[in-house]
Amino acid sequence: MTVPLMLLQIGLPAALLVWLAAFPASGAAAFMVQACATAAVLVALGLVAPWVMPPWWVPWLFGLAFAAIVGWLRASGRLQGRDRRPQGWPATVALILLAALGVFSTWLSTQALAGRRLPEAGTVNIKSPFSEGSFIVAHGGSTATVNAHLRTFDPTVERYRRWRGQSLAVDLIRITPMGFRTDGWRPADPARYAGFGTPIMAPCDGRVVVASDGLPDMQVPATDLDHLAGNFILIDCGGFVVALAHLRQGSVLPEEGDRVQTGDPIGELGNSGNSSEPHLHIHAQRGIPPDAPFGGEPLGLTIDGRFPVRNDRLRAAGQ
Repeated sequence: MTVPLMLLQIGLPAALLVWLAAFPASGAAAFMVQACATAAVLVALGLVAPWVMPPWWVPWLFGLAFAAIVGWLRASGRLQGRDRRPQGWPATVALILLAALGVFSTWLSTQALAGRRLPEAGTVNIKSPFSEGSFIVAHGGSTATVNAHLRTFDPTVERYRRWRGQSLAVDLIRITPMGFRTDGWRPADPARYAGFGTPIMAPCDGRVVVASDGLPDMQVPATDLDHLAGNFILIDCGGFVVALAHLRQGSVLPEEGDRVQTGDPIGELGNSGNSSEPHLHIHAQRGIPPDAPFGGEPLGLTIDGRFPVRNDRLRAAGQ
């Protein structure tokens, strides 16, 4: 995670909560605007921002802090019998800007929630590709607000056509029981991330149609823009193809033409290709154009019957 994103996810809600606690707006209507807009920002950040670092439970702490502040203000009587006259133009302008931010945040939340609808392109179901660990969805869902892969769905951009099949992809990052994905602040060594080297299993019965290995695992945050998928496997599951990408160098087990059964080990989670940090990219598509393995028609993907959306947490079978 970048510093600006961290400031947005931590600094903005913290500043709004301090403002609410220390300088509650005068008058019932003004305070309602301040409180509702603050709540809208907290909800939008909780739904839209990727809670990988900071971990997933931080938005819940902000929610508890908001409830505690409002409860304290009510119990202390600070909201009773207050001056209803205008606060002056600086406070009025700040309140108007906050209200606008609240409206925008509400719109973002609706877009994030819309991303929980199954895509119109159709959906296929697979088994979990993991036999161990807990994972958080960094990108996933049916709207661009929660799934950055959807930008390649735009047919007007020529360079996206080779990657159209991954438009509804899911990115999965392994996290510890406490919700952290590494033991430091974005260390360069991919081996220091919880997911690096996690075994990956075949999510369906099928035939391996492409198996690519040999690319190095990148140091974080460097990426390989010449080989975007890194080491990857394509499995023909009968009627659709599943792609698993950014695998660890030297870990790909099956060869092209091999048959695999659900649960067979096929590789390890790595950091090869255009990967900002160790994670598994997985998507489903129909067809494999000969000159563009990821250029098929995109399909929605459910894992064990669940449609993964950003910030959802998934556990491997048996965990």
